[in-house]
Amino acid sequence: PSPLAGALSRTPYSGTRVHHFAMRSSTQFAVSAAVAATAVSTGASSSDCLGFDTCPDFPQPYGPGSYPTSYNYTGTFPSDFVWGLGTASYQVEGAYNEDGRGASIWDTFTGANTVGMVGSVCDETPCPINEAQFDKGATGNVACDQYHQYKEDVKLMVSLGLKNYRFSIAWPRVVPTGSVADGVNELALQYYDNLINELLANGITPYVTLYHWDLPQALLNSGNATNPTYGWYETDENGHPNAKVVDHFVDFAKICFGRYGDRVKTWLTFNEAWTFLYLGSGSGKAPGIAEYNNVSTYPYIGGHNVLIAHAKAVKLYRDEFQASQGGSIGITNNCDWREPASEADVDVGAAARGVEFWLGWFADPLYFGDYPESMKRVVGDRLPTFTAEESALVKGSADFFGLNHYGTGWVTNSEDPEWMEIHGVVSEEGFPQAESIWLFGAGWGLRKLLNWVNLRYGNPDIFVTEGGWSLPADSAAEAQHDLDRTGYYANYTSEILNSIVEDGVNVKGYFAWSLMDNFEWERGYVERFGVIFNDFAFGTDENTAANQTHQPTAGSQVRTPKDSACWLSQLWQTNSLLDPTSSARRRRCAYDSPGGPVCERGDGEREQPDLGFRADRILAPACARAYTSLCMCMCWTWSSPELRTWPTRCSRGPLALRAGDTDV
Repeated sequence: PSPLAGALSRTPYSGTRVHHFAMRSSTQFAVSAAVAATAVSTGASSSDCLGFDTCPDFPQPYGPGSYPTSYNYTGTFPSDFVWGLGTASYQVEGAYNEDGRGASIWDTFTGANTVGMVGSVCDETPCPINEAQFDKGATGNVACDQYHQYKEDVKLMVSLGLKNYRFSIAWPRVVPTGSVADGVNELALQYYDNLINELLANGITPYVTLYHWDLPQALLNSGNATNPTYGWYETDENGHPNAKVVDHFVDFAKICFGRYGDRVKTWLTFNEAWTFLYLGSGSGKAPGIAEYNNVSTYPYIGGHNVLIAHAKAVKLYRDEFQASQGGSIGITNNCDWREPASEADVDVGAAARGVEFWLGWFADPLYFGDYPESMKRVVGDRLPTFTAEESALVKGSADFFGLNHYGTGWVTNSEDPEWMEIHGVVSEEGFPQAESIWLFGAGWGLRKLLNWVNLRYGNPDIFVTEGGWSLPADSAAEAQHDLDRTGYYANYTSEILNSIVEDGVNVKGYFAWSLMDNFEWERGYVERFGVIFNDFAFGTDENTAANQTHQPTAGSQVRTPKDSACWLSQLWQTNSLLDPTSSARRRRCAYDSPGGPVCERGDGEREQPDLGFRADRILAPACARAYTSLCMCMCWTWSSPELRTWPTRCSRGPLALRAGDTDV
C-alpha cells in the first residue's frame, strides 16, 4: 500500500512493506534509520557499568542498527488470547459526592469542593488546587458520568464486540474513611454489583483493579490532631516502612473478594505503583504535597509499603477465597522501554538501569524476594531492606505478570544521577510523539520489553493491561479518523504477536487504553486517550475551584466511536492482525447491531455511518431509518469522506434532517 498522504518517509526501503502514519511530529511509528544508525560500537570496560559487576548484554531481539522500519500486519493470535479495554474509577465514574462516597486524594489534588465530605481536608470553598494540576478546575466530579450511565456504556461495549472490560473499584466510595472498622457503604457495593452483573449479562468478563490511585483522603492527613494518618509514606520508630494503610487496604480487599469473587475471576491489587509513588512525590500526580515531595526518599518508603500491602492481599485471597472462587490475582506495573543510545557498554548499562529502576523495582521482589542489585548499589540505604519475613511474603505473590506499556526512549550514560537516579539521559529523537508530552511510540520497544520480562522472570504469563495513544480533538468529527492511534495499536499488536510466535514469550492478553476519553489526571480534559470520543457536554460545575463554566455535566454526554474502535473491534472478532491502511478494512468497518449499520442511498450506493451514543440511550443501528432514539448519525462515502451536516442534539421524535442532508 502507498504511504498515507502527508506522511514523511525520511529513508526509503526497497522491497519492504512500509507504513507511515501522519503525525503531528511528522515522523514514523518505526524509528528512522538515521537515528537507528547512531547505535555504533565504541567499547567500554565492564567496570564502567554502574551497579553491575559485568555490563549487561545489548537487549534483544533487535540489535543496534537493526530496528524495524515497517510492521507486518498478518498472522493470528492464540485462540485463548484476551482482548479488552480499560478505565479507572476516578477517571470515568463521576458522582463524586453522591451516595456516601468519601473524599479521595484526587478530589483534594484537583480542588474539588469536598467541604462536609467524609475525610475532607478542605474547610471552606474554593478548595485549593494543587499547583501541579495542569488543567485548572478539571476534576473527576462528573467525568464520564459512568456511575449513572453504566448500562448505556455496557450497551456501547456490546456494540463494539468487547468481551473483556478492566475497571477499578473506588476505595473511598466503598469505605469512605478507608477503614472498614468505620463502616462500609452498601450503596457503593450495590453499584459495583450492578455493574458486574450488567457486564456478565452481556457476555463481558470483568477484570478488576482494587487500587487505581484514589486513596481515601482520610488515610493521608498528618494534620489530624487525634488520628494522624500518613498514607503509603509511614514508617516505624526505626525508619522502616510500616504503614497502617497496609492493613486497611487488606480489609478493603477482603470486602471486595467476598462480595464479588463469585463473579470476578481476575484481580489486580495495584495499578502502576511507580506512577502514584514516584510521580506522586512532586512530579504531577496526587498527592503531591510538600511534606512528601522528596523523590530521593518517599517513593522508596511508599513502594515498600505498597509491595507489602499487595502481598498481604494476595495471601488473604489465596488462603480464604481462591480455592472456592477459582480466580487469579496479580499486580500491574508500568514501564516505558529504555533502549541504549549506542552499543557502548556504558549506554547499555544506563538503559538497563532505566528498566530495572522502573519495572524491576516492583517486579523483582515478586519473583526474587528483593530489589534489583543495581538499584540497591546506587540508591543505597535510602532503599528499604526486606526482612526475612517480608521477603518470603512478597516472593511468589503474583499469578501472572501485569504490564502497562506506552512508549520508548533512548538512554545515554551520564555521570550525574539524572531522572530516577539511573545515571542516564533519556532522548526520544526520531520517535513520533502523541499529544502527551511523555509519550513517544515504537512498537518494537514493547517487543523488547516483553522479552526482557520473559528472560528475567522465567517466562511468566503476561497480560499487557494498558497501552494507548493520545490525540487532540475538540469534536467527534475531528476525533473520528484517528489513524495515528490505529497505527499505534496495529504496530504494537504486531510486535506482541512476534514476541509470541518468534520469541516464545507467553503473552496472554492486551487491554487498550482507554474505552473512552476521560479525566486524564493532572491534564484534566485536555488530552484524549479513548477509542470512543466523549462529548462531555461542557457546562457549569459550581463544585470546581476554577473555570466553572467549562466542566463536564451529567445527563447529556454523547459517546462516538472513533476509527480505532472499529479497527480494534475487527481485531477482536477475527483474532488476526489487520492492516490499518487497508481501504477494504475501512469499508467493512461497522459499529453496531447484527449485520452492521449501513446507510442506503437512493442511488443504491452504501455509506458507512458513524454512530454517536447519548448517555441516556443507545442509537439506532442505521442512518437510513428514523427511530425515536436516533441521534447524531453521520454518513459519508469512503471515496469522499467529508462529513455531512448532522444534528448536534437529539429530539424525542424521529430525526429531523437539516437542509442539505439529502444523502440519507
